[in-house]
Order: sequence, then structure tokens, then C-alpha cells
Amino acid sequence: MAVHVHTLDNGLSVYLSRNPEEPWISCRVAVRAGAAQEPASTTGLAHYLEHMLANKGTRSLGTRDAAAEQPHLNRLRELYEQLRETAGEPRSQLFEQIDEANQAANRWAIANELKQVYGRLGARGFNAFTSHDRTVYVVDIPSNRLHAWARLEADRFTEPVFRGFPTELETIIEEKNRALDNPGRVLSMAANELVWAGHPYSRDVLGEVEHLLTPSIAATEQFFSSWYVPNNMAVVLAGDLDPAAALEIVQAQFGRLRAAPLPSRDAPSPAPLNGQARVGVVHRGDEEIRLIWRTVPREHEDADPLMLADMMLDNSSTGLLDTRLEQRQLVRNAGAYPNLRMLGGTETVWGRPRVGQSLGEVEALLREQVEALRAGEFAQSDLDDLIANFEVGELRKLESNSACAAVMLDAFTYQREWDAVRTRLAKLAQIDKEQVVEAARRWLGDELVIAERTAGEPPVSKIPVFGLSELQLDADSRSQMSTEVLALPAPPLELQVLQVGEHTERSTTAAGLLYRTPNPNNDLFQLTVRVGLGSAHDPTLSKALALWGRAGVGELDLEGYRRALFREAAAVAVDCRRQQTDLTMAGRAPTLAKLLPLVRERLRAPVLSEAERARWAEDVVGKRIQRRDTTDFKFATLKQWALRGPKSPYLCEALTNDEVLALKLDDLCAAPGKLLTHARVSVYAGPHERETLVDLLGLDDPSPLAVPDYEPLRLDAQPAERTRIFVVHHEAAQTKIGLYLPSEPYDPTRSAIYRLFHEYVGGSAGLVFQEIREARGLAYAAHGGHTAGSRVGDQNLIWASLASRPDRSVEAAAVLLRLFREFPLHQQRFERAQASALERMLSSRVRFRGYGFAFETWRLRGLEADPGPASFAALEQLTLDDLGRFAGTLATAGLALVIVGDLARTDMTALAGLGEIELRELDELVVY
Repeated sequence: MAVHVHTLDNGLSVYLSRNPEEPWISCRVAVRAGAAQEPASTTGLAHYLEHMLANKGTRSLGTRDAAAEQPHLNRLRELYEQLRETAGEPRSQLFEQIDEANQAANRWAIANELKQVYGRLGARGFNAFTSHDRTVYVVDIPSNRLHAWARLEADRFTEPVFRGFPTELETIIEEKNRALDNPGRVLSMAANELVWAGHPYSRDVLGEVEHLLTPSIAATEQFFSSWYVPNNMAVVLAGDLDPAAALEIVQAQFGRLRAAPLPSRDAPSPAPLNGQARVGVVHRGDEEIRLIWRTVPREHEDADPLMLADMMLDNSSTGLLDTRLEQRQLVRNAGAYPNLRMLGGTETVWGRPRVGQSLGEVEALLREQVEALRAGEFAQSDLDDLIANFEVGELRKLESNSACAAVMLDAFTYQREWDAVRTRLAKLAQIDKEQVVEAARRWLGDELVIAERTAGEPPVSKIPVFGLSELQLDADSRSQMSTEVLALPAPPLELQVLQVGEHTERSTTAAGLLYRTPNPNNDLFQLTVRVGLGSAHDPTLSKALALWGRAGVGELDLEGYRRALFREAAAVAVDCRRQQTDLTMAGRAPTLAKLLPLVRERLRAPVLSEAERARWAEDVVGKRIQRRDTTDFKFATLKQWALRGPKSPYLCEALTNDEVLALKLDDLCAAPGKLLTHARVSVYAGPHERETLVDLLGLDDPSPLAVPDYEPLRLDAQPAERTRIFVVHHEAAQTKIGLYLPSEPYDPTRSAIYRLFHEYVGGSAGLVFQEIREARGLAYAAHGGHTAGSRVGDQNLIWASLASRPDRSVEAAAVLLRLFREFPLHQQRFERAQASALERMLSSRVRFRGYGFAFETWRLRGLEADPGPASFAALEQLTLDDLGRFAGTLATAGLALVIVGDLARTDMTALAGLGEIELRELDELVVY
């Protein structure tokens, strides 16, 4: 990974890495400031500043007239300062004035124009994130759009305007509600308050509820002025770029940012732990216990030894937690992870109990493994194998532009010299067992926090929010800057067209098709063997393959088998779906000849005991019981009922709990071998030649192989002109809502209109996002689109989804229905969607490991060649009328609304006005 590091005259750090494999550049702008730098009286400020900069524009972008809107924005700033000093009934009056000022300012706003422009440029992954130490703004752009990116980003950080603040705040509160519905997030918040008591790391990045209700635009602007200065920022670019030319572009645009002295980063020390401290929360889902030690900052000399200590505890194969707890089925799950940050770090060891096991028992087992680490109960060879595996993982990871960008981001955030980053792997290899043990003894001692999550009903969040009036979005206007940026010259990109023989080799063998693609980078291989057999053919198969993951082979028990793989830096995984199963192997090329016989024998004769089968079955049932009371599980089962009725996989392709417990060991051990007796498709990327692969895989064996039937996906359509509303009660901070319409069977000649509809509805600044989030603040995330069938004959699906507060869920559902029934058509929105879809096609690249999978997908869709050229040509010719005709069926189609939420806080009378309600109990939707 070659990296060029520069510092501009104004202090801006610039990191550049070239990877010409595909015409994309991963672009990041990082600020070394986050929740740890915000005032204690305005927590959450760094995060909602991120929202404003990501979504609201500048004096040049996002407005039709900056001067005309400014008085209304000034008024909003004043009103929010008054709100901070006001309690009781007068707050309602202020909210009414805030609503009026927001409406007045909105008359000049162009919603999400930054995101719209990026969409037209063909960008992807537009996002941002805030942590305690940094805030990062993310987008991936086609490589011919670097000039446009630089102009947009330099403008974003020069003259931001915090328009739409009230609506965005409602969105942030929805994000907070989502966090409060997340069991893992709730436990982390409680634990951090103890681990980092008195320190900024104790704060939730989203902010305290009381501060979200009294935000300050003035304080947000001050935070921006103090910390968003070039000498505290970095530009990170990884991808298809010329480093010298890219630096010149960055200098030309970002060089005008003005440096300024930085505020002090001094933070109070966290309170001493003085032994053990405990905290507990109650939430739905899995019970869990965490042991959390306060450790060191990222740049401490013990950071790397502690990282290796963490991997000696948990590397998913040979760690102490893996071999002594999970593989022996002493707990249901266990793991460990470090979190090393700028001002300090933690090591967390966690576990989840088996049925009938207490959290106290899990805690004792976890402590035993930490003590074993501190006692050095592992060999130097174990550490050597671990480092070798880590190196292979890094090689594979750094093929990705985003991963390269992440490495450079860390170097900037933690002020690490690039030479230290470049030589890190070599230095890791020099760390010995003694150093790892010493670090573990020094930091993983008697002072820690024990955090527990027990199963039960959590307190339901009821964050009071003033209902804002709906904003009328301007979908047709465009700012002068938008026009200028889109007109910037850009060298044309060529559509990637894959061809058999040039990009991959396809051949027919006795066992089935073989796709072979060389690896142009290194000696790593990946082999996927795909069999057309899944849980729809045999409900036992998915369970058998799950248990197979715990099996030994021959003289090797599970630990011995995993150590054999780990020693070779190899990996084996299996994925059983409804109508296909993928068996994937990966590693260095010389290991394939050793790996295949081992995997083949393990499929034929997995080594398992009756006791292991019984414990596994108990764990499956226990996990099912805990999952039943989660929003996601209830929503998944209700969605399948709405789409397939009694043919839902949860009803006709699942085993009951009693059936799982009664599964016979012999049957479970025999099932994986079916993968060897069925026709298969083999997709290989690596250095082996075809003849070698055919021989190693036994693809010319003339033994007859079974070919399972494929049942095309059929979905239940609702009666015409009716809306059926499927509802399940579930107490939670948010209500989850989905809208579904089964569409036509997949037709490869209509891929262009499918793509255009998907972009118009759910793309960058698409219809659903703008109308749900931007205009009304009804949800943090709102999505929609068109999902095409995977094979000829499979039915397509039109859909939308969001999560909102229960008291606003009916309003959100009504908006979704209206959008799809009326389907507003706007020429500018259409042009944005079409331009975005075309640019994405031009810049999209299938990478070498995906070549075989791409050709196989096309084959299953009845296509002999890459459909890209025909689809691109058709997409160019589509008009707004074509989109209107495709969406025209929505007005009279039968639609299904799926709603899971707290009915006690839902206006059921208003909901009944939207359609025919069908209230369901979970026991009607799933057999277990």
C-alpha cells in the first residue's frame, strides 16, 4: 500500500493512495474532533453538526436565495437560545414560532442538494459518522469526478448554513430512539458511564435526551468555528488517481481554508475504578455479560501487544474463548474486542449464557480464560500462526479502497507517522509471547467494570417532541453552484463489459459448470462450490450445516480441525439459503490441495457426539425463544406472512422446537454429504490452472449427480385497490413500517426501467428519503426501491421501509401510501435519477473475484452475455412518461402495509382509515 502524505500551507493533512483496478476513488474528509470535545452542557452537538454538514448545504448550495433566507435562519438561532432558557408552557409558544420560522426559511431551500449533486455525479456511499475522537465525511466518486468532489467539499467546510435545523433535530431524536431500542447499544451506554466516569468518553455520542430537547444553533456554529479548521483536518483519497494531479486539485480548493489556533484538548481523568464496579440493564433478546478493563490509548507502547492479547482470547478459531468455551459448548457465545482511542482504551470480554445457565456462571468462565491468558497458557507457535493469519487478512482487506482509506484515517486521527503504519506488520511479527503476557498482566487485572443485560421489558422511551408542520420541498430548482459543478469537464468513463474468455474462463465438466479467474494481485485463492439444494428442499439441511460448523474430522476434534486451518491461514464457510448452498474456501494457493480432502471428508463423515448434538439443539431453541421478542424477528415473520401467507418460510420450511430437539445425530451427520452428490457450480479466483482445479475438485468424475428442482419465487398479491395492514403489537421506542407490492415476474429486457424506478424512489435524495425524512422528520432512515427476481420467473418486489415513533407511525404510514398511490412525477427528480443511474453504470466495476458470480447470475436470468450495454442504451432512452407508465399500476394495486409497534401509543382509528387491519399474534406467524 503506497501512500503519499502531504501537509498544505494551511496545515491540512493530505493522504493519497493509488489503486487503478477500478475507476473509483474513496474520498474522506476527517476532523479530529468529536463528542469528546463538545461542552458537557450540550452533549450530542458534534453529532448534529455532522448531520447539518452532511445534509443542509452552504451559502452557495441548497438555496435559491441565501440573502432572502438568512433573516429567517437568524430568527431560528434566536428562538433556540430562548428555548434553552424556557420551561413549561412558554416552550410550546416558542415551538410554534420555531415552526413558523422554519416554514419561512424553507421557501428558499433546495432540500438535500449536496446529496442530489453527488447522485448525478454517480457517487455512492454518501454518509458521515461521529465518534468521540473524530467526525468523518464519506463518499465514493467515479475517478473522473475529482474536480467536482473537491469543489463541493471545500465549499461544504468553508460556508456551511444550518438550514432545516428543526426538522433535522427530529430525525436525530429518531436516531436516539433507535439506539434505545438496541440492546447492545443500551448496555454499552450504561457501561461507559462507569468505565469512563467523569471523562468525555462516558457520554453517548448521540447526546443526552435533555440536551437534545434544548439544542443550540449558536453553540453548534461555535464548535464548527473552533474545530473545523484545516490544521485539524485531513483529506484522504484512495483509488484510481494520479497522486500529483490529485494533490494539485486538493491544494486549489482546500488551500483557501484558514488555519486557526485550536482549543485545548485537556480532559479530566476518569474516576479510579478501585476494584470492581457493576451495572445492569434490562432489555429484550439475548442475555449478556461483559467484563471491561480500562487500558491504553491507541499510540501507547502496549497497544499492539494488547491487540495480540485480544486475538489470543478470540480470533474465531483458536483463541482461548473459542477453544475452551464456545467449541466445548460451555457457553452459547463468547468473544472479546479492544477499543483503543485517542485518550484511552478498553478491552471487553463478553459471553452469552446457554439455556438454564446464569450470567454469574458465564462470568466465572470468562474470568478463567483471562487468567489463562495472563498465565501464558498458549504457545509461541500459536502467536506466530495468529500473526500469519492477520497478515493474510490485511492483504485481502487492502484490495479495497475503503479499507485503505480507513488505515489512512487512523494514521491522521491518532497522529501516527506513516512510516510506523507502513512497517506495522513487520513490527507485530517481532512481538513475542512474553510481551503479550506482560501487557495482559499489566492491564487486565482486578480493576474492571462488569456490565450485565438481563432479559425483560425495557423502559420505553417517550422523548417529547413538538410536531412540526410538513415542509413543501422544492423538487425542481437547482442552485447556480450545482449547475456549475455538474458542468465541470470530466473525462468519459467506459462501461465495463465482461466477456467469457477475456475476464473469466467458463467450462462444462461432468459435475457442472466451472468458472476460473486468475488473481492479478497475489497468491490468494477463493473457491465457492454452489449446490442448488437448500432449506426449501430439506428443512433439516440448514440445521445440519449449522451443527457441521462444530464438527471434527477423522482424528481431529473441532479444536484440532480449526487449528489445522489456522496454521495454513485458510478459511472454510458454508451458507445455506432457501434453494442453494454455498461452500466457500479461501487461503494461499498451496493450501488448496491440503484443504479439499479435509473438507470433503468432513462433509462425508463429520465427527460429532450425541452430547454435542443435544447441547447444540438446546442452544438453537434457547436463541429462538430470546429472538421471538425482538422487533426485527416479529417484523420478518409478519412481512413473510403478508407476502406469502401460509407459504411463509417461517411456517412451511422451518422445524418446530420439538422437531429440532428430536433431530437424530445420524441424520444430522449424513445431511452435509448431500452437497457431494448433487450437481454444482464452482467459482474460482486464484492462480491455479483449469486442469489442476478439475483434478483437485474431481469435476470429471462421471458418477451421476442429482439436480434439485428450482421453484420460482411467487408472492401473494393483495386484492386490487385495497390496502391490507398487517399489524403485530410490540412495545418499543420505535414502530417499524414496511410497504410491499409484488410486481411482475423478472424480465431481463426490462432491467433499465427496474433500475430507474429504484433510483427515483430510493436513490440519493430519492422520493422516500426526501418526503419522509427531509420534509417531515418522521424517520432517521427511510428507504425504498425495486428488488428484481434472481432468476427468470422469480417475482419482483416494490417496497419501502422506515422506523418512526409510535405516535407518528400512522402519519408515516399514510405518507408512504400517498407517495406510492399518487407517485409524484417531477422532471428534475427524474433527470437526477436517470443521470445517477447512468453514471453508476459507467463507473461500476465487477472485481476479479466477482467475475464468475456475475456470469452465473446472468445465466440464471436467461442471459448469454453481459446485459450492461443493452440496459445502458435503454436507460438513456427512458422518459418521465415511461416511468409514469411503470408506476401507473401503483394507483390501483393491492398494497400491503406491515407494522410492528406499540399499539397502545398508536392511533388505531386513524390507522383503520388507511385500510383493512389484520391484527396477528406471533404464534400465527411462526411454527416455533
